[in-house]
Amino acid sequence: MCGIIGYTGASQALPILVHGIHTLSYRGYDSAGVSIFRDGALIVRKDKGRIGDLAPTWSRIELAGTCGIGHTRWATHGEPSQKNAHPQVDASEGVALVHNGILENDIALREGLEAEGVVFASDTDTEVFAHLFSRNFDGDPIAAARVLLEKCHGHFALAIQHHLMPDTLIAVRRGSPLLVGLGVGENLVASDVLALVGRAYHTIEMADEQIAVVTPESATVYDKHGNEVEVERKPLDASELTVGKEGFPHYMLKEIHEQPERLYELITARMDLQHDHVRLDDLGLDDDAWRSIERVDLIGCGTAHYACFYGAYVLEALAGIPTRALQAHEYDARLPVIDDKTLVIAVSQSGETADTKVAVDLAVSQGARTIGVLNVRESFIGRAVDGVLDIHAGREVGVASTKAYTSMLTALLLLTLRAAEARGRGDEIVGRLGRAMRGIPQAIRQVMLSSELIGEVAREIHRANNMLFLGRGADATTALEGALKMKEISYIHAEGYAAGEMKHGPIALVSWEVPTVAIATAGPWRDRMIGNMREIRAREGLVIAVAADDDDDAPKVADFVLPVPTVDPWIAPIVNVVPLQLLAYETAKRRGCDIDQPRNLAKTVTVQ
Repeated sequence: MCGIIGYTGASQALPILVHGIHTLSYRGYDSAGVSIFRDGALIVRKDKGRIGDLAPTWSRIELAGTCGIGHTRWATHGEPSQKNAHPQVDASEGVALVHNGILENDIALREGLEAEGVVFASDTDTEVFAHLFSRNFDGDPIAAARVLLEKCHGHFALAIQHHLMPDTLIAVRRGSPLLVGLGVGENLVASDVLALVGRAYHTIEMADEQIAVVTPESATVYDKHGNEVEVERKPLDASELTVGKEGFPHYMLKEIHEQPERLYELITARMDLQHDHVRLDDLGLDDDAWRSIERVDLIGCGTAHYACFYGAYVLEALAGIPTRALQAHEYDARLPVIDDKTLVIAVSQSGETADTKVAVDLAVSQGARTIGVLNVRESFIGRAVDGVLDIHAGREVGVASTKAYTSMLTALLLLTLRAAEARGRGDEIVGRLGRAMRGIPQAIRQVMLSSELIGEVAREIHRANNMLFLGRGADATTALEGALKMKEISYIHAEGYAAGEMKHGPIALVSWEVPTVAIATAGPWRDRMIGNMREIRAREGLVIAVAADDDDDAPKVADFVLPVPTVDPWIAPIVNVVPLQLLAYETAKRRGCDIDQPRNLAKTVTVQ
């Protein structure tokens, strides 16, 4: 959940590194820093704060040089501070190093180094790598890097400079993403391809346990034994060149508006309506395999966990498979009973979520079948599972997930229809819901037309300190996700509940100062939701309803109605969450919050 950028070539490194840090700031932004080789030494500048504030204080004269590394951090070991920012250096300041991930045995290694006389200058696990590399470097960077792979436990990506190798970057990967970007007379390393756009024409994705030595003229990759390995040099995907806000004030708003097109591509790629068939043959599960499954465990964290709730509803109701939605970080604590008749579905935007990776490892070790529902196919989870269902959302830069969430729901519904088809329950379901799914993009476009009304509601509630979100059935998931979006970006404390819980305690919170959002669209639970809304109004609570645009009852019991088109109840959660995304966005904007980079959060959570 930090960002790495490195450059070596003929150009001045500082502007390239600063641009890369800016680009990667969605991965972490509580501190930033650079190291640049100049006149036989490594010049390091770093501090807590955002790159936009720090970079203007860095002198281009002092930092003149053509080889360097940069980093943007989300703190895990040690508070955000100048001493804990990256790059970290060894005692002689001859080695500078930036790091993503976690060194799990840092305490034991630190104690061993301290016993040898090393004095640590920071609270970070990263500094351990710098001292180890320095103490094991005798002119051969590969040998020193191999010591890191041998002695260090955990998941990490490293970019390293040594003052005796003035134009060389050393990269080390175990578990955390790291790429080499190949340009003309210059090469780069980065933790995300986005930072390579505009300078690299080809990329090398490093695999686990690999070391790369990168100079302006070459990039050579070695395995953990020091043997050179052949690598695939991929052209930089042209789609990476188009990343930007495209006229929107924030990435989050841009990504909300991208949802119709993203979902259209996902649905049309996977639904064969001519034959009422879902094309998921690449998952490695044939009809016999689907019929042999006795239980599904859906695992995820945060927004992905709420998507799992929806997946559990549809898989059990439509495909007839007992299904649980579980928090990935608690999966191993349950000591789950897993065997080859269990299907474990890992849901993750990045495919690198640390807690979900651990849960997947457990499932694989116990012989379960595994599927990843992911936005990044070439990720740790993508390589660990038996098959990947790509959610096709495209790059999501805003820290608060929007288009990835609706794509997760859609992918899980497609997976459900495939399971129903294989288990002999799909004759009517697949055709009906398949055709209904084709209408999702237009339904979301219709929701977008209510942006002005949503802004008016945000003006009414933006001073609230607490909110409640209620839903029933599959839309209980929508309530959870709506509350999460509100708390993530507006910092209003918000709680989501299955509406039946309201009378079992939360109703005590109802007042005009605690607005309630109620999802009351057409379906089997709609009348009960209207009843819940009446109970809140009777206690002088402010009610915001998400209801069908032709609903005559909702305006009578709600202070505000956010209209949505009527769709199939199983599809409704994909549409109903969109006005809640927009409501959170408009509320956060009125409160003056940092929408794309909310405090204390990072896009990809790579620690447990």
